[in-house]
Amino acid sequence: MPRATIPRSASTTLVLRDGWDGLRVLMLRRSASASFMPGAYVFPGGAVDPADHSAEIEACCVESAGEASGRLSLGDAMGGFALAHAVAALRECFEECGLWLGADLLVEAGALIDARQRMLSGSASLSALSAELSIPLATRALAPWSRWVTPIDAARRFDTVFFVALAPLDQLAAVDGSETTRLVWVRPAEALTSSADGALPLEFATRCTLESLLPFKDAVSVMRAARKPRRLEAVHPRVARTRAGVRRVLLPRDAEYLDVMRLDPEGTGAAVIPDPPSPRAPPSAVHRMAICNQQD
Repeated sequence: MPRATIPRSASTTLVLRDGWDGLRVLMLRRSASASFMPGAYVFPGGAVDPADHSAEIEACCVESAGEASGRLSLGDAMGGFALAHAVAALRECFEECGLWLGADLLVEAGALIDARQRMLSGSASLSALSAELSIPLATRALAPWSRWVTPIDAARRFDTVFFVALAPLDQLAAVDGSETTRLVWVRPAEALTSSADGALPLEFATRCTLESLLPFKDAVSVMRAARKPRRLEAVHPRVARTRAGVRRVLLPRDAEYLDVMRLDPEGTGAAVIPDPPSPRAPPSAVHRMAICNQQD
């Protein structure tokens, strides 16, 4: 039996703002040629790099590694890397959509565009840009939302911390045209409906994360909930097959989860579970989805 791939640490951010019709979240479409989740809509994020937990980068942050560990409560195994996760979230957001989170003071747009291009080309580091622009890394702008670990049977696995943050004022998000090809500010309910219709491809954890936003009416209420003291427990989805051969991803809340843990303790995806009952056909209706672009 092949050994499971060790998950790589990663961070992603739900960038939030309020529209006239309620809470909206920023989503990016990955390039169709991407090696991971091609064509899917995701939140900006990526793997934690070694430089994200260097002394040089910590000196640019508004809080120390110890302060971040206590504030974010990511658990004993990840506590020492809490600041690195926050830095990675800030860095990936700037790289992928051009937003310098936490910089709500007026920042010259041209300077940010130039800084982003230099970072993407590898000619400037995040710490160097922070010093040059006199903008600290506002890790306190991030609040922990959830933590997901890719199922054991996957070839590429990540242990990802999901953060939430308010969209900075007077900054315009833009895709990089390489890894990401489109962006939308979308209401969570609209994104889920569009996904069900096949118009907005979503991966499992992304869809579940959007569902977690449904009870909230605005960005401030999400941030308030995220900042409540709590221990961030990792979610470990398990994979099984139905008797018809359909792959199912299960969560601890699902009735079959404990049975799959017992039948397939190694998480190979070999457990077989009954086919779900056929859903009742919904009443016919025409749904027209409106997803605003960055200009809305």
